[in-house]
Amino acid sequence: MKYILFLIVICFVCVSCSPDQTTHAISYNEASILKEFQNLDSKSRLKITDDNEPGEKLKLCITVVAKETKQPLANQKIHFYQTSSDGEYEPKDPDDESTARLNGSAYTDSKGRVLVETILPGDYGSSPNNRHIHTTIFNAKPVGYDIHFKQYTGFMGKNFIKSSDQHFLADLKRAKDRSLITFVTLEPKNTGK
Repeated sequence: MKYILFLIVICFVCVSCSPDQTTHAISYNEASILKEFQNLDSKSRLKITDDNEPGEKLKLCITVVAKETKQPLANQKIHFYQTSSDGEYEPKDPDDESTARLNGSAYTDSKGRVLVETILPGDYGSSPNNRHIHTTIFNAKPVGYDIHFKQYTGFMGKNFIKSSDQHFLADLKRAKDRSLITFVTLEPKNTGK
């Protein structure tokens, strides 16, 4: 009986600590915002993957503001890199993950916005629920910031993100075409702007 009770407690803990992977449909307002991002100039739009890349299609609508002033960072160069859907970086330089096969750079528009089209990255290494996209925000100190996904971040990861100002949690939504969409604001520090 103690063994069965122990198993029930373990199952409850595992279920309550695992992330809720529910993705809701984007709202009418969010669909309008997505259209604005899709109409950005080409310098503020980045397509990391082609249509043949395995994985769920993902659009990131990112706004970048200075942490100290909350003002948009215009014409800010940002480099993005991530794993494939299999969780592999496949870097050109084995000593530099930022040279991952799935990478690219874009510049924010006058309102600090950039649209990134890619795929949902896979879990990295042996840990489940750690999907994220790396960003390098030039002229910030530090330059490295990560975008994590609420639906793929466990309890411990969410606590870590809450206590970090270099990690941001994005909520995935579904567009009409079933692709994933997220809206996230990055707040880099010490940008000098």
